[in-house]
Amino acid sequence: MTAHAQALELSPSERVRAKLDDPRVAESLNDLLDHADLLAILVSGLDGLMQRSDEISDSLTAAIREFKGAAGDPSLASSIPGFESLRSVDLAGLAESFATLSDKVIVATPALNSLLGSRLTDPQATEVLTQLGDALVEAKADAARDPRGPKGLFAILKTTKDPDVIRGLGFLLQVAKAFGRQLR
Repeated sequence: MTAHAQALELSPSERVRAKLDDPRVAESLNDLLDHADLLAILVSGLDGLMQRSDEISDSLTAAIREFKGAAGDPSLASSIPGFESLRSVDLAGLAESFATLSDKVIVATPALNSLLGSRLTDPQATEVLTQLGDALVEAKADAARDPRGPKGLFAILKTTKDPDVIRGLGFLLQVAKAFGRQLR
């Protein structure tokens, strides 16, 4: 690397300052700081839960065993709705699944925080994702009924006369435009 290129490279503190100039980043940081006490409680609680996950799964397993042991008592079985379904619970599998899940949650926590802080959880975004899921299932069923699809460029262009195709392409173009703005 040349001396000129080194002079143009931003230091870590300059990169942080540049991010703080972004109004969205500053607003997000302000939100985090406004709720720092709640975040600290949540992180502390989640950390405690994860540290005690083995103990919790053992306690849960013991409680279910107690319920199963008391299954011979007809008054207990009749007083708890769905009690009979507990007899088929694989306790060892449940405990193992809980331990595996807790390990994965610890690893995925930064990504989960990012997702939960994003607009992906916005009701409008979830509605669009729901519509997309429905469209994918419908398109797969349509493709199974008629797997041929349009043949050639002119057949593809002919599909643009369909108002549904035009609406879908228009939406995809708007998504591409908005995504391009995000990539700046």
